[in-house]
Amino acid sequence: MAAPGVPTAAEVLGGFDLTDLDNFAAGVPHEVFVEHRSAAPVLWHEATSHTPDGEGFWSVATHAETLEVMHDAASYSSERGGSRPCGGTIIPDQAIAGEVLNMMDDPRHARIRRLVSLGLTPRAVADLEGDLRGRMRRIFDDTSGEECDFVDVARELPLQAISILLGVPEADRHLLGRCVDHAFDFKDREYFEATDDVAADMATLYLYGVDLIAEKRACPADDMLSSVIHARLPDADPPELTEPELQLFFSLLYSAGAETTRSASSAGILALAERPDQWWALRENPVLVTTAVEEIVRWSAPSAYNRRTATVDVELGGMAVRAGDKVVFWEASANRDERVFPDAMAFDVARDPNPHVGFGHGIHFCLGANLARLEIRIVLEEALDRFETIDLAGPVEWTRSNKHTGLRHLPLRFRPGRRRPGRPHPAPVHPATRSSP
Repeated sequence: MAAPGVPTAAEVLGGFDLTDLDNFAAGVPHEVFVEHRSAAPVLWHEATSHTPDGEGFWSVATHAETLEVMHDAASYSSERGGSRPCGGTIIPDQAIAGEVLNMMDDPRHARIRRLVSLGLTPRAVADLEGDLRGRMRRIFDDTSGEECDFVDVARELPLQAISILLGVPEADRHLLGRCVDHAFDFKDREYFEATDDVAADMATLYLYGVDLIAEKRACPADDMLSSVIHARLPDADPPELTEPELQLFFSLLYSAGAETTRSASSAGILALAERPDQWWALRENPVLVTTAVEEIVRWSAPSAYNRRTATVDVELGGMAVRAGDKVVFWEASANRDERVFPDAMAFDVARDPNPHVGFGHGIHFCLGANLARLEIRIVLEEALDRFETIDLAGPVEWTRSNKHTGLRHLPLRFRPGRRRPGRPHPAPVHPATRSSP
């Protein structure tokens, strides 16, 4: 219960429930967060019938306070706090907090991140570009001049990219992709409810990882997973990842790699379809693709919120946060903070600077940020080079989630046209990349 005088969701937001997934079934309710930021950058969200664990939490809507939480890992833990036995980065407490990388604090987090980074170097990411670009062209070959559900198009590239990095054979990739799809959408279930179907999908992904890790341990290949399995840090104890750490790492990285960039790319293309002036700005000035990628990440915020647990009594945005309190910061709101982003509710492909928090900040800055940027850039460049216009061809359908906000269906119609100024004709694709996407 909030102390007297503390702003609450009931007062500030008129009782709007940020834990009711139906309130996010048409995307992030940005108009509610405008009021949140204006009236109370930090407020107390009372528990409702929809709130996991039946506990209230501090809701953080502004850019400055979001950065404060992200950067102060000592006061705001990804694992636990106060007398709470476990915490995590989603609203309900998670028993795996402390075991999986994104729900882990230093020094263990730093050790595992260093080991994982040995397999996710800038060069490893850059080496994927030729393969991914060839795949994207073949995907668009199947949609030229036709209507399509762009979510299906956007799903393919990140699925292939993370599969290549982790050494997942071509024949198994779509099976694992379907497992991930079910985990991130709460269409027919309550918040993180473990239905039989979802449990089966997660078990399939986990057990697949167990077998693949054993295979890569016995016969290393030229992929990131093999590098991580055999990597060692002489100054760490233990110097290599344990078997449970490897298994959780595989499940986390595969899920995140296959889903979040798909959501960002889909939302970015939707924004461009709804704003022909921004599409034409990119068509006429290819240099803007770099800033457009960052604007897509800001605009889409595929991970709408994250959570920490206060480890000590601390003041945040003028509020007295107590050790053990849940602190939920809304990256989707911070990315539209009027104090930081001029005309924050406008989608502007030329926006610069763009200090968004779409990839996180601090010790948990996204490991796959460079890969995500590459994938979004390839989708944009190949679409811009091939299509004169893009138009909505039917109603848009969003996922029902306040955590991973994305599109379930995005029907589009493409019209082929002349190549953009200053863009060369496609280079031949290396024979090694000519397998089907």
